[in-house]
Amino acid sequence: MADERFDEVLLNLAGNLGGIEPLFDTIFSFLYRKTDYFHVMKPGDKIGFKAGVAQQILLRSFGKFEQQAALAAAKQQAAASAAPAKPKTSSIPQPAPTPAKDAAPAAPGTPAAPTAAPTAAPTEPTAPTAPPSVPGASSSASPATQITTAAGSAAAADKGVAVAQAAGAKSSSHLSEQLGVPYNGGRCANFWWEQTLGDVTINAPVPSGTSARDVVCVIGRSHLTLKLKGTSDPLIDADYPCDARNGQEIWERVKTNECYWSLGESRGAPCVCIYLEKERECWWKSAVHGAEEIDTTKVDSTRDLYTYDDETQGAIRKIMFDQHQKRLGKATSDELKNEDMLRKAWDAEGSPFKGQPFDPSLVNFSGGAGGAPMPPLPPSRGLDEAD
Repeated sequence: MADERFDEVLLNLAGNLGGIEPLFDTIFSFLYRKTDYFHVMKPGDKIGFKAGVAQQILLRSFGKFEQQAALAAAKQQAAASAAPAKPKTSSIPQPAPTPAKDAAPAAPGTPAAPTAAPTAAPTEPTAPTAPPSVPGASSSASPATQITTAAGSAAAADKGVAVAQAAGAKSSSHLSEQLGVPYNGGRCANFWWEQTLGDVTINAPVPSGTSARDVVCVIGRSHLTLKLKGTSDPLIDADYPCDARNGQEIWERVKTNECYWSLGESRGAPCVCIYLEKERECWWKSAVHGAEEIDTTKVDSTRDLYTYDDETQGAIRKIMFDQHQKRLGKATSDELKNEDMLRKAWDAEGSPFKGQPFDPSLVNFSGGAGGAPMPPLPPSRGLDEAD
């Protein structure tokens, strides 16, 4: 469930800005000015992201909530289909429809008669529970990105499987050979893949014109299948990899409720993108068992700052800030804090510096050499005076 703690703040912000696009501009402006989100990491850098990783983070978050929207639409459609049809109670005679009107599908939400109750025709969901053929559905006019989740139907949910079935045969001779270098992943015959410590993204090119209804994708907890309807050979049909580095075999698994696939574009070509969330945080040698392996000792093990908890993020940002200040020859966060405390105490009652111009160099916070000695304290009654 999305975090609702900041809903009031965000609603006020969105209302003041007047729309979604200005809200995005404001958020990305903040990320650009106040964080390292848009900083492309160079050799030796300790902040920022490798080229393309920031965009992956954005698309991953978008896909997660588009998946939830698809599930909600599927549930509404299923509930509407299960509800019994209400009988029409119109007392006004209905004119006989013409053949042209009979052939055209009824528009959703259009009342059948002036006094008849309007009945909304359910729209076709993109979730995996959709049947292969839905009246009025168009396989050629698909959205730019169509999300199908691994949380499937009630029967498939027990097995942790997501199934999306399709119609139409497609050719598989379409994989481009100029795919570039995947991030912490590799290239195989029918797909390329990338990974972070907690997830894997698989991209499988498909022929131009392929729609979501042409794809059969089964995401199981331990097995993955991807093929195009009508083709004899699947693009992927294998278990997830096996880790045998510690003398025992550990077969990797995924969290099926957090996995999904989408049909869109990658590297300028149509492809099926499969997102897998790992059950345990580790580096995979391959996307699936039997595929070409990579050397996991050479992966970029830099972890995204946003994957840590708030306390750890704060500590890391403090270190990054201090390093930046030192490079510029400026005060670190602790030094700035001490200076702020000193300013407050400089003219306090009883301070030996009261009335003098503020000069932090007169005080040595480290307790070692350096800095001028503190002026003598004003005379006070000693033990001899007490006697």
